[in-house]
Amino acid sequence: MNAIDKRLVVLDRRRFLAISLSIAGGLMIGGIIPDAADAFVVADQPWDETRTGREINAWIMIEPDDTVIIRVAQSEMGEGIFTALPMIVAEELGCDWAKVKAEYASASRNLRENSVYRRMGTGGSGAVRRSREFLQAAGANARERLVRAAAARWSVPPESCHADAGKVLHQASGRNLGFGELAGEAAGISLPDDPPIKNS
Repeated sequence: MNAIDKRLVVLDRRRFLAISLSIAGGLMIGGIIPDAADAFVVADQPWDETRTGREINAWIMIEPDDTVIIRVAQSEMGEGIFTALPMIVAEELGCDWAKVKAEYASASRNLRENSVYRRMGTGGSGAVRRSREFLQAAGANARERLVRAAAARWSVPPESCHADAGKVLHQASGRNLGFGELAGEAAGISLPDDPPIKNS
């Protein structure tokens, strides 16, 4: 290849890069596809219209088939928090992990309800460290309400019942009820105080 040919190849590459970057930049800045844009304008909580479950608190919804939907207020960026954060709630709640589903929490609800999800920013590898206590509190709150709902059905003291593997059990009588059966009643229970979180 002679000197003239080499110069032409270099110029062609430069032109190619300049044109490619201009097109890509133009599409990122000004390109809008109306149908695609409309797809991002969704109802605040689209699940409310189709689901039959009951919301126990802002973090937890329970379906009639005992599926527990746990909301995640942090962004998954490859560190596994879409698994780790629901695990914290599930462990405290006492649900069956095989029946857990995770979904992202609503940012607009967080704004409307005075930061109900506490921390929605993600960064600094702090999702678990900075969220653990209030996620445990959310799980403990739901667990206590489910236990009280079962105890009321059986006319026994709540202290005689406990939650495990997605059921509330009354060991003395051998009775048990799935979370899905109790969710409606649990959703209507108000607790006078925050229940303690597990310490073991």
